[in-house]
Amino acid sequence: MQLDDLTDFFTNRQYHFNLNKVVLGVDIGGTFTKLSLVTPLGHIVGQEAFPTHSHNGHDDYPKRLVATSKALVNRIDSSLLGIGIGAPGCDPKTGYISYAVNLPFSAPFPIRDFFEENLCAHTALIKDSSAAALGEKMWGGAKHMDSFVLLTLGTGLGSAFYIHGQLVAGAHHLASELGHTVHIPQGRACSCGQRGCLETYVSARGLQRNLSELFATEITPSHLREVSDSDRTAEMITQAARGGDELARQALERCGVELGNALARICLQLDPEGIFLSGGLTHAGGLLLEPLQQQLQKALLPAFRNKTTVAISALGGADAGTLGAAAQVYLEQA
Repeated sequence: MQLDDLTDFFTNRQYHFNLNKVVLGVDIGGTFTKLSLVTPLGHIVGQEAFPTHSHNGHDDYPKRLVATSKALVNRIDSSLLGIGIGAPGCDPKTGYISYAVNLPFSAPFPIRDFFEENLCAHTALIKDSSAAALGEKMWGGAKHMDSFVLLTLGTGLGSAFYIHGQLVAGAHHLASELGHTVHIPQGRACSCGQRGCLETYVSARGLQRNLSELFATEITPSHLREVSDSDRTAEMITQAARGGDELARQALERCGVELGNALARICLQLDPEGIFLSGGLTHAGGLLLEPLQQQLQKALLPAFRNKTTVAISALGGADAGTLGAAAQVYLEQA
């Protein structure tokens, strides 16, 4: 079944699914791993989360993942239809996470087989940003769009392109790595090994680096100067900006401007109907969105201006990943 047909089933409340069954959606992020039990209506009936990285080393993560998943599933009366996993650096064909620079795996990890063996349920693996795009198409603001782009603004920067009714996967399921395109040649060092990647300027870590650079070049007072670099979180910077901290506001503004420039290139290439932003950095709201919109329109050719809707995900920054991962299972089962 095509995704548009499946969306019609959900929209018209004509379900092939047993409403007493749920899907476990797992969103593996660079900072937190989030888990949700999702109904065919897109309702979340149970949630858990835990830090992705642990002081106990790489071997501790799979144990915590299984324990948390089992505890969540055991809390409800519904039966489990399947498990959807959204993760960066994964290969949906082989079921491995192989090249995720922000995750605690020292070697390629067979995440799909690992879940199937430990939870005895059908498991689907999908790139994290592609999962979020599926969730946006099925239950979010892109329901009636044929072509759109989704960005996940978290620890890093993920992206997915949904064009003419299909996710763009590429020949090797590696397409749409916008975060690791070189945005500023010879710019900031990135964890992937390159310099100047977009995610080093637009992400939670990018926001932290924006502020650190401002501290080194500006004398404007900020109470965040008293907080060490390692303790200065994106959430803390956002709260400070809302409270009137000028340097925190400028750090967020740079995220918006750099992202606006990058999205202008995407609009010129793909001409999408909409661009949706998800992930923790979207909690900044207008502090991020307003400079993004201004720079985007400024950088576009006149014929492209004000044609593409830019909005924060209707699913919320915290839930888009798990909802999208669950959507992949419903799509496979339809």
